[in-house]
Amino acid sequence: MYDGRFSADLKADRNGIVRPYALSLFHGKPRNVLMIGLSSGSWAQVIAGNPAVESLTIVEINRGYIELIAEQPEVRSILRNPKIRIIEDDGRRWLGHHPEMRFDAVVVNTTFHFRANATNLLSLEYLKLVKQHLNPGGIFFYNTTDSQRVQRTACTVFPHGARFTNHMVVSETPIDWNFSRWRNVLESYKVDGKPAFDPDSAADKSHLDALMRDYRPGGSMVSECPDLLSATTDRALVTDDNMGSEWRHYLNLD
Repeated sequence: MYDGRFSADLKADRNGIVRPYALSLFHGKPRNVLMIGLSSGSWAQVIAGNPAVESLTIVEINRGYIELIAEQPEVRSILRNPKIRIIEDDGRRWLGHHPEMRFDAVVVNTTFHFRANATNLLSLEYLKLVKQHLNPGGIFFYNTTDSQRVQRTACTVFPHGARFTNHMVVSETPIDWNFSRWRNVLESYKVDGKPAFDPDSAADKSHLDALMRDYRPGGSMVSECPDLLSATTDRALVTDDNMGSEWRHYLNLD
């Protein structure tokens, strides 16, 4: 894994940080966000910096990450950010224990689909649980680590969605792809109080132009659910009782 890559820099993206920066591409007002898993804190730093986000709830099972983050200047400010609440618990268990909680977006930078117990955060049953915690128009944005089975499962549980790089963004309602809004948000973005882009910089303007061009549906970075379903007719869904790919990956069966 790349847990050691502490970076929220979109202009020198070395950890796929474009993904949390893209939240406003899919949702106009992601006021309340849930993130399952804290890891290095880089994603938390970015999401909390989104000007539309009012609260970020993070559920993390391993308190060691908090101790590590406290030592890293790039991310340690999240531990005192008033937008952020960190809960020490298992993410799936916490969702089950809090059926009343609703969010505009649930975000998970899920681990590799073939690692032990990964199915707990990828299965059809888990996706249905997450769906119950979304506000109307809410999105679930999570890492498939390029698993076609995971992508097919996402498009089966949710009626609308697409692959964005190696993530799936899915919803009960059509995804609101809005590039003008995304650019406006990026131009006003501040991470840890520092602007992410310089409006007077030609290089920064060029970088934003490239983002608006490269991540449109139909390009190599984005595939919508109808196309994903057509390409994965031979793939079984991931369920709690088939262990996803944990047993099959190393046998070249997935």
